[in-house]
Amino acid sequence: MKIIVLFFSLTLLCMSSELNFRQILTLKTVKNIALRYPNKKGQTLEQTAMAICLAETHGGKVKWGDKQLLKRGIKQASYGVMQVRLQTARFVAKAYNLYDVKMMSDTMLIKKMMHQSAFNAKIAVLYLVWLSDHSKSYFEMVSRYNGGRVNYPYYNKVQKYLKIVKRNRL
Repeated sequence: MKIIVLFFSLTLLCMSSELNFRQILTLKTVKNIALRYPNKKGQTLEQTAMAICLAETHGGKVKWGDKQLLKRGIKQASYGVMQVRLQTARFVAKAYNLYDVKMMSDTMLIKKMMHQSAFNAKIAVLYLVWLSDHSKSYFEMVSRYNGGRVNYPYYNKVQKYLKIVKRNRL
């Protein structure tokens, strides 16, 4: 019964918004994962994580990013619904002692980030939580997710998508 209600509510959301069914499912996955990992202040970052997912891949429409960086090598590209770089995944694995991730080869880790949205979202959310705990402000946290302490264009893009997340009550 719960599945039917969820399907019906998601179908209604798709019809009334600029997001399609698949995007909404991806965002719900990101949200459910983000709700599991609070920062040191006890805050969860589900809305920010969903907005970043929209900013990075339009909610999972594109899972391959930074093609220009890929030309420099496989370790430079970003992967999956949250566009996580290999070195970021390794950093998160070390910071949160994720033994299974530490033991994966680069190829295995990239494949998992590309093909398992929930896994990709978990790595990204943990990184976002770490950034939240180690940044001076929300602005800095969001900017640092995209690779810089001050990144107004990226921050503004995430804020635009945050409005969509809130408007759609995701």
